Amino acid sequence: MSKIPEGVERSQLAIAARRVLLDGLAALRPHLDALTVVGAQAVYLRTPNAAMRNAPFTSDADLSIDPVLLGDQPHLDEVLRAAGFELMQDNQPGLWARTEQIGDQAVQVELDLLIAKELAGKIGKRSAKIPPHDNMTARWTPGLEVCAVDRSLVLIQSLDPEDRRSVSANVAGPAALLVAKAYKISERVADVERRPDRLTNKDAGDVYRIMATVPARQVAASFATLVQDPRVGAIAIEGLRLLRDLFGAAATPGVNLAVEAHAGDIPEETIRTVAPAYLSRLP
Repeated sequence: MSKIPEGVERSQLAIAARRVLLDGLAALRPHLDALTVVGAQAVYLRTPNAAMRNAPFTSDADLSIDPVLLGDQPHLDEVLRAAGFELMQDNQPGLWARTEQIGDQAVQVELDLLIAKELAGKIGKRSAKIPPHDNMTARWTPGLEVCAVDRSLVLIQSLDPEDRRSVSANVAGPAALLVAKAYKISERVADVERRPDRLTNKDAGDVYRIMATVPARQVAASFATLVQDPRVGAIAIEGLRLLRDLFGAAATPGVNLAVEAHAGDIPEETIRTVAPAYLSRLP
């Protein structure tokens, strides 16, 4: 969901997105070992104590699938449909959603099932083929590979004070999230002339949130191991290169976007100083 529906409060939409994540994880419980929470939900779960006035916000949820760990049964599409999810469009694989009542509006809240491109095996134009699961179940995307290795269990709780549920699930680590965000931002910066609507400042804002919250030495230690990993090392190395292109100097594209994202909250000079300094401490 790229835009907040008119008349819907951000805070209520964030609560609904977390509820959809929890319900999706519950429906997919037999496959939890193969799933990793990625995207903005993972960023906020990894940075709960960020010293920022801007409240963490996301309107959807993303799950990455490791096909090596994925079992054959139950079929992913069948358990999602049984839990009330449907594909948002019949020709768009992996983009699932469920209608949530938010105030007086019925809003589709998205739950995306994703597979890292280099781990996907056989792929279609956008579908990741993981038989015996349906071909429309998941979509491939580049940059998520590192999330299959840099992850750990986190207790994910509801944001609704009346909902006391929690689920323990694997959440991508900070290094993996930085790589994934770097791939996403780089792709959209490169495509900005053709699709300017796809480039927003939110992802760069999330990158800075990680930099401002997670010690660089911790992320550097993770990368030191990840770049040697036989499955994901090449992606980790490329992710570091993309991060330096985007955030490695005071006026690089990622830094400029992060300044926009945190305008009125964090001084511009701080962001333009912190981001390159952080990158200089990574391998």
